[in-house]
Amino acid sequence: MNANLENIIDLFSKMESNGWNVNGRLKYGFYFVDKDKQKLNNIYNELKESGYILEKIYSLEDINDDKWTLHVSKIDILNSEKLHRRNIAFNELAEYCEVEFYDGWDVEKIID
Repeated sequence: MNANLENIIDLFSKMESNGWNVNGRLKYGFYFVDKDKQKLNNIYNELKESGYILEKIYSLEDINDDKWTLHVSKIDILNSEKLHRRNIAFNELAEYCEVEFYDGWDVEKIID
């Protein structure tokens, strides 16, 4: 994933203008893609000790049936700079674990 701080700053600004508390706890999702499902399990094993939850590992059969996606999540308080650093770290983790690529992030509000 191309980690771009300016894009994240812009997205955080838009979220805030839409009523999101970007300084509070949010649920962040992160995605990794590879042909080898076991490599994705290795990524999760690296992340679970840091409090990441396995959402699912699923096939991209609609797009490319020989690829798998790992979706992990974590409830966290991140500013744009911290999220940018996390994206860089996840690119490095994907490379270290020989996973094809880190595919980015999403975010959800937490409903209490």
